[in-house]
Amino acid sequence: MKRVISLWFPRLSTDRLARLDPNWRGRPAATLASVSGGQRLACVNEAAQRVGLHRNLKLADARAILPELQVTPEDIGADKRLLERLASWCDRYTPWVALDEMPDQPGYGLFLDISGCAHLFGGGDKGESILLNDLVTRLEKVGFTCRTGLADTAGAAWAMAHANDGARAQRIVAPGGQRQALAELEVAALRLPQEAIETLNKLGLRRIGDLYSLPRAPLTNRFGPLVLARLDQALGRSVENIEPRRPTPPFRCRLAFAEPIGKPEDIAAATSRLLASLGSQLESAGMGARQIELVLYRVDGSFERCEIGTSQPSRDADHLLRLFTEPLGQVDAGFGVELMLLTARSAERFSGKQTSLQQGENEDGKADELIDRLTARLGPDRVIRLMPRQSHIPERAVQRVSASNAAVNGGMRSAVALKEDWRIFTQPTATRAPAIRPVRLLATPEPIDVTAPVPDDPPLQFRWRQQAHRVVRVDGPERLANEWWREQDQQPAAMLNATPSVRDYYRIEAEDGQRYWIYRDGPFNSIAGAGGTRTARWYLHGFCT
Repeated sequence: MKRVISLWFPRLSTDRLARLDPNWRGRPAATLASVSGGQRLACVNEAAQRVGLHRNLKLADARAILPELQVTPEDIGADKRLLERLASWCDRYTPWVALDEMPDQPGYGLFLDISGCAHLFGGGDKGESILLNDLVTRLEKVGFTCRTGLADTAGAAWAMAHANDGARAQRIVAPGGQRQALAELEVAALRLPQEAIETLNKLGLRRIGDLYSLPRAPLTNRFGPLVLARLDQALGRSVENIEPRRPTPPFRCRLAFAEPIGKPEDIAAATSRLLASLGSQLESAGMGARQIELVLYRVDGSFERCEIGTSQPSRDADHLLRLFTEPLGQVDAGFGVELMLLTARSAERFSGKQTSLQQGENEDGKADELIDRLTARLGPDRVIRLMPRQSHIPERAVQRVSASNAAVNGGMRSAVALKEDWRIFTQPTATRAPAIRPVRLLATPEPIDVTAPVPDDPPLQFRWRQQAHRVVRVDGPERLANEWWREQDQQPAAMLNATPSVRDYYRIEAEDGQRYWIYRDGPFNSIAGAGGTRTARWYLHGFCT
């Protein structure tokens, strides 16, 4: 059965400021929003609310009531960042956490789908009550004012949270009891626009229960489909999907401690235990993890994430624990860690490898483990692998990708396969022999001075980096033109009608035995347009074997 928590923060803005400056909690304070007609109160703290101040009150009227009111402009960006962090903190209860997207409602909120999570706190109605009380107590302990509702539907839970006066007995709606629980609540609890609420109140429809017996067709004709849609969602007559802010991990395990831990060896032992549990889940499903996230929740309400990645699907607990050694060495346990959560954010089908029957271990496996250790220590952007790309332009035929993510068909390409891909991608046509490519390319082709009998002939001599080289053997040319179908989306319209750049590549051998790969950049005399000719330019691009 689906069970949803609506978590509402009516004073998130002032609570955020109070956490930065304790004076905001004891003195009447509010944040200001600039609207047409002047400034109005956007959020008020509890001290200001006790003297009669409220949201949307004009600043002049608020000053008349309380001249010493402390105010500051609202910061919506900071509030949303804090809400995102609170949503991440709520992952300790369920992986299904969504933002409450109701911009016309005061405060900020979250939805938590806790279906199947109550057993972690005892199971049944008692487990739900313990979970909800634990959630509220921890938030209040670190300075957040919150209201909660728990029901079968997101609409009913939202209504209970926003109609909640703080009494804990009103927070939970028994399974299937949303119709009775919502009947006495005001129609504003249905998440309706203010205009619709005011019109319903003028017609004497002040309670949600007043809508139960009304004919549906006249109600739709008068107010549109939204009123009945919200009512059906709250009562469970229609499905309301809650989209989690992060993809739900396929594999997840948690470990709570009776007493907080803080020693590095204790955290490492707990991580090893979680990895063993995660490995069992992966083995049962025939999967291996590619991205693993470890979250440590401290007793002060803060948390810290550690992430690792693997180049191959893995469920080897010892190998994964070694990858966590570096991130865990940088963790500050603070006043202690009370909960650890391990999730496999990405998993793929696991295919075991046959180890060699000769002495030594499987070399491919050792290489994969080395890549994983280097990536965990240096970062994924600093350990790269060159992968082939389908392009006949030499500098485009290879791309740099993260070594841990260079997976093809679920696994890393072997050196032999990569060499074969390079040969296929670089041969010019199916009817000609494969082109011989240099073993080393310069990062940028470097200009050279060439001596040739005529401009279209191969060189007899060239000068590169202030040194002259006499040519004794030449093979070529091989003509390559730019990929106009890739260029047209990147060049301005004026360039589309220009003559495409053409290169004639030569493999040459100098007197000292060194072989070079050079090219002549067109247009050449033989293909120049009516606008005249241009002197050919020569470049050194690589070195051949």
